[in-house]
Amino acid sequence: MEINKLKCDTVGRLRRVKKDNGLTISQIMDMLEKRNCYISETTIKRLFSENNDPSSFKYQSTIAPLADVLLDIYNDESGSEDVSALKAMIHDKNEMISILVVKNEEIRADYEKRINHLQKQIAMLEEHLLFREKQIDKKDDIISKLLSKVVD
Repeated sequence: MEINKLKCDTVGRLRRVKKDNGLTISQIMDMLEKRNCYISETTIKRLFSENNDPSSFKYQSTIAPLADVLLDIYNDESGSEDVSALKAMIHDKNEMISILVVKNEEIRADYEKRINHLQKQIAMLEEHLLFREKQIDKKDDIISKLLSKVVD
């Protein structure tokens, strides 16, 4: 189950619980406050508004705290879908992390290989530069000697 379907299902259940129990926004905010959660009144109003798309809300910071409060208090038994969906999401994310770790190691190995190659090239160029500098010094000496003989 993908996250947007999870959001829509959970928000649908939250809306039913609110409607069935005649809860007001301020009552919901009080319940959240008792659990040390804060969601702005505007966000809660938007979430419970029928014309807003639930997929636009963040699950972790908005929908989950409301679900913890409302579905737990009013004994909504449909949470097993959420649990299985969340387990599937965690499994998928763990697999993605494993894949990314392998890719990271491959990238790091390639990076180290490139660095090693570039360091060898730099060393070779430095040797070449030293060789050229020595040749220039020899030529300077020869020119100096020739000039001193011409002047004499």
